[in-house]
Amino acid sequence: MADAKKIILLEDDRSSAKLVSTFLEKRGYQVLESHSARFAIELALKERPDLLIADILLPDMKGSDAVKELRASSVGKDLKVLFITSLLNKGDQPMKEIKLTVDGIDYPALGKPFKPDQLVEIVQRLLGDDRN
Repeated sequence: MADAKKIILLEDDRSSAKLVSTFLEKRGYQVLESHSARFAIELALKERPDLLIADILLPDMKGSDAVKELRASSVGKDLKVLFITSLLNKGDQPMKEIKLTVDGIDYPALGKPFKPDQLVEIVQRLLGDDRN
């Protein structure tokens, strides 16, 4: 797993984080969980991930504000980001990917709930990864 793509998962709901982490780890990704935005920022600065998957509504700050803060650092300039959020949900049906604009940059976003395969498809596209 030394060459595995590194993903930071910023999700305050620990059971949701565990499900997403397990699913991505089974696909060969290294997933580092964070349940607070502040810790995710520190982790990203230290670990230099290939991708940040971030919830928007978090106890300590919005996921979008964490992305803004990371973008101001040398680590965050090229950081790939995927937002996941219940804010986009209009029921209990999985939603399609949309774009979420943060400081003039469009990022992919998925509403919760989402299909795991849909998440993996977006992760693979963002990372330029074709693993099955």
